[in-house]
Amino acid sequence: MPEESLQNPVPDPPIDFDRGESFTRLLLETQPRLFGFTLSLLHDRQAAMDVTQDVGVLLWRKFDEYEPGTDFGAWALKIARFKVMEWRRAQTKLPIALDDDAMELLTDDVEELSSAQLQRLAALETCLSRLPEKQRQVIDERYVDKNTVVRIAERWNRSRVAMHQLLKKAHQTLRLCVQEQLRKEGQSPS
Repeated sequence: MPEESLQNPVPDPPIDFDRGESFTRLLLETQPRLFGFTLSLLHDRQAAMDVTQDVGVLLWRKFDEYEPGTDFGAWALKIARFKVMEWRRAQTKLPIALDDDAMELLTDDVEELSSAQLQRLAALETCLSRLPEKQRQVIDERYVDKNTVVRIAERWNRSRVAMHQLLKKAHQTLRLCVQEQLRKEGQSPS
């Protein structure tokens, strides 16, 4: 190694902490909306989490293109829209029920959802993950698997009344949790 390179090393470029802080604040404010958007299009929690994370990385890479003072959330949703379509195309084993044109129309509709609706969806997602195991299972069987209460009761060897009570308790738990999440975010829980 030449002697002079040790004496006069090339300095690293300065770190722009203000830029990083600005990005982090904007991303954290937009994260629930972004996750709600991807979840509403993918209907798969894990895929939505993965795509949202990929979008966050891409937003950071493209942050120089963002114009300060404009709607960061709208900009992020445009990028998310393309990431969702990219993810869908990569899922060769999954049946793709919608073609790209139909997906475009759907994403237009989802983008029009208010931020409050997307925050409610994100709060619901958070609360679903916090439910006690039995309540989570019965909610999944009822709403994801679309089983009737009678069928769930049969599978669990419980009475229909007991299943209704368990569902009611899960609904109450979710409602209270969502209200609390929205209060924490400064949203009206109505």
